[in-house]
Order: sequence, then C-alpha cells, then structure tokens
Amino acid sequence: MDKILKLFEFIRLYLFTLFSNISPNQNIKFYLIIFLKSAFFNFKYSYKNIFKPSNDLKFKFSKGNYWNRCINHFNFIEKYFDTHQIYKAPVCQFTVQTFSSRFNKKLENTFFSNNKLIYYSKFLSNIFSNVNNKSMIYWFGSFYYTFNSDTISDNDKELIQNSHVLEIGPGLGLNCLFYSDFNSKQIFYYDLSVMLRIQKKIEKKIKKTQNLNEIIYNDDVVELEKTLKHKEYYIFSRYAFSEFPINLRNKFENLIRKSRLSIFLSNVEFENVENEKYFQELAKKIDKKLIIKDYYYPEQDKFTKKHKYFILND
Repeated sequence: MDKILKLFEFIRLYLFTLFSNISPNQNIKFYLIIFLKSAFFNFKYSYKNIFKPSNDLKFKFSKGNYWNRCINHFNFIEKYFDTHQIYKAPVCQFTVQTFSSRFNKKLENTFFSNNKLIYYSKFLSNIFSNVNNKSMIYWFGSFYYTFNSDTISDNDKELIQNSHVLEIGPGLGLNCLFYSDFNSKQIFYYDLSVMLRIQKKIEKKIKKTQNLNEIIYNDDVVELEKTLKHKEYYIFSRYAFSEFPINLRNKFENLIRKSRLSIFLSNVEFENVENEKYFQELAKKIDKKLIIKDYYYPEQDKFTKKHKYFILND
C-alpha cells in the first residue's frame, strides 16, 4: 500500500511538471523542445527514487507567473533527483546554471587562469556528476568576475570585504565559496522555499571538505528585514531580482534603501517590465545613486551583450 501511494504521488508531481511551461520565450518550437526535454530528463533522473523520495512534503499545483510555474519543476527535482544530478534538470539549465558536460569555448583570457577560480571550479565539478571542468570555470567565473573586475569600484570592493552579503535568488548557492573567502561575515540567502531546500543539500556536500561562513536562509522578506536591521550589508542579485514581479520587488525597497551597496545584473525586459526604467525610478524613490554599466564577461554569449549592471549606492 505504501508503495502504491508513493507511486501515485510521483505520477501526480510528474504531471505537474508536464503542465508547467518553463520556456523563457513564447516561440512555439522552443516551447515544444523544452517540454520534451523536461518530460524526458525529469523522468530519467528521478524514477530510481520513486519509492525513496527525499521528503514527505505535499505540494499543490503552482500556476501564474514564470517562477510560479517553475516551482512545480523544482519541487519535483528536489524530491526525486539525487543532489549531484540536480543540475541536469532542464529547469535548472534555464534558470540557475549553465554548466554541463559539453563546452566549446577556449577560455584564453588571463582571468580564467585565476588560481582560486580554478580550484573552486575543480572542487564543484567533483560535487556534480559528469561536468566539464572548463564549463564550470566559465560558469562560476561569471559570478566571480563581477567582484574581481572593474565592474565595481575599489571603494565598493573594500566595503564588500567588511560587510555581510544578501544574495537574492542565489540559484544553487555556490557563491558561498567566494563569499567565505572575502571575510568571515554571515551570508544571507533569499529564495523560493524549494530552492532553499536544494541549497541546504548542496551546502551540506560542500561543507564536508570546505569551511564556509554561516549561511542564513530566508523566504520571507519581512523576517529578512528584521534580521538585517542592525547589520551592515550589501546586496547581490544576478538576474533573479530583475525577473521578480513588481509586487515582490516592492517588498525589497527598504532592504535596498538600507544596504550600503546593491549590485543587480539584469536583462533588458522580463514579463513586460523594462528594467532600466524600473531601476531609474527605484533609485529616485529610495534616494540612491544609480550607476548603469554594460555587462561584459570574457567570451560572453552574444545574447548577453544587451544585459546591464544596475549598481545602487549612497
């Protein structure tokens, strides 16, 4: 009887993913490709855990905006995928990471010879199965580059060395490695509750061999404000915040106002919100200086050349 119930639950949650469109655009051909990939890979990496799911949580079908639809996929992979294979889920490939077993870039820029970047990339490649190490260097380096290039000023870099960090939408949570290098301050993660569960699993694997700063997880903005009230912190968000619906972005205004520095990497538009206009209006509203910079990263993909950094400070 127990196995029948577990099989029923697996089928129910698998069907949730089939009825949740996670295509980042409206192209029908692209939608069909993603639908088929999700159907195949979600089953391929989950069926072995049908009768031994990672939790007994019960989930309802989530519908609405893009991220609400993604929740159905994340709930499924968190429950049925092994941690080292989570990155193989199509929903992860489109939302939180792009490292893989295939890679064709040359990585000739001297930045890719950074010793810490190479060390951490090799370490992460060993945590996840069948990852091309160069792919990991390129992907993880895209985060690290923000803090080691002239994207931010020397004064900003000094501030970062002495402040707590709040990352909004930290994906798989892997940036904890270089945050823990910067200083010994606390790391605050804000994300969907299902993503926090995934990040905690990965943190557990990382901490087997690496020392990390304390990570505090939160999916409630009000509670996050209370926690950070008397702390000096900066904010970093790579795409996630600029893909939030406006009503959720509005909840972060006080946190952004009180931060010493906020760094947002953003695409041009998401779900009919023009992000440059949004950040210009936000800067005026909370009385912050806004610096806009074109996104640059060595050997970057062509489509990212339209993306921008929006940097808010006092």
